[in-house]
Amino acid sequence: MAAMEPAVPDLNWLEPEQLYFSVGQSCEIDRPLFQGDVFTDTLLPVLPKKPPGLGNHEIEFVESAVMVVPHPCQCYYGDNLRKFITVAPVTQVLSYENFGPDRTGKKDAFALPDLFSWQADGEGVSYIADFGRIVSIPSAYLSLKSRIACLSHMGMGLLSKRFIQFQSRVASRLSEVMAATQNQWNEAFLMQAWVQKHGKLKGFSTWMRSEVMIPSIDETTPVVPGTYVASSLPELLQEISAE
Repeated sequence: MAAMEPAVPDLNWLEPEQLYFSVGQSCEIDRPLFQGDVFTDTLLPVLPKKPPGLGNHEIEFVESAVMVVPHPCQCYYGDNLRKFITVAPVTQVLSYENFGPDRTGKKDAFALPDLFSWQADGEGVSYIADFGRIVSIPSAYLSLKSRIACLSHMGMGLLSKRFIQFQSRVASRLSEVMAATQNQWNEAFLMQAWVQKHGKLKGFSTWMRSEVMIPSIDETTPVVPGTYVASSLPELLQEISAE
C-alpha cells in the first residue's frame, strides 16, 4: 500500500500568495497583534559594540521594519500584550540564493518575498527577518497602524519551523507546527470578533474560560468556549457577534 501524502506538503519556501494572510492596506486594524506580523517605523536601540560600563548612557534609536517572532501565547498575558515583545529586524537583501536550492540554508533568516509589493516600487525586492539580531522591545513601540503584513497559517508554520531549526537545529515538519498552532490561529479570529463587538479585548479571556450556553454547540449543557476553538470556530464567532 502506498504511503498517504500529508495534507500539508513539507515545504521549505512559500510564495507570497501562500505566505501572507494580508499585506499593506488589507491588514485590518482590529486584528490582534500576532506571531509573524510585520511593522514599519518601529524604534530599535543601537547598542554600543563594547560594554559602556555602569551608569547612565545615551542610546541611539533607529526606525526599522520588524517582524514579531514569539508564539502567540508569549505575546499575550490574558487580554493584555506582554510588556515586552521579541522582534526580528527586517532588512533588504540582494537575493535569496544563500537559502540554497532546497531553501533549508540561511537558518538565521526568514524570507519575506514581495513584502512591499503593494507599493509601486516594491514588487520583486528581497527582504528577510534577521533571527541573528532579535531583540525584545516594549510592546508600546508596536503600532497596529504601522502593520504592513500578517502571515497566513501556513506562513506562521514555516516561521516556527525555521525558528526551531535556528534555535536548536531540530527538524520539524510544516504540518506538525501548523497543527500545534491551530488553536491560536483560530483564536486570533475570535479575538478580532471580540474587539469588533466590544471595542477592546478586555473580558475575552474570562469568556473563553467560563461556562456559557451556546445552543449551536450544545442545546442543553453549558460549554467552555476555549475547549471548542479548534472544532467550532464558526459557532463561537456567531456567539460573540450575537452577544
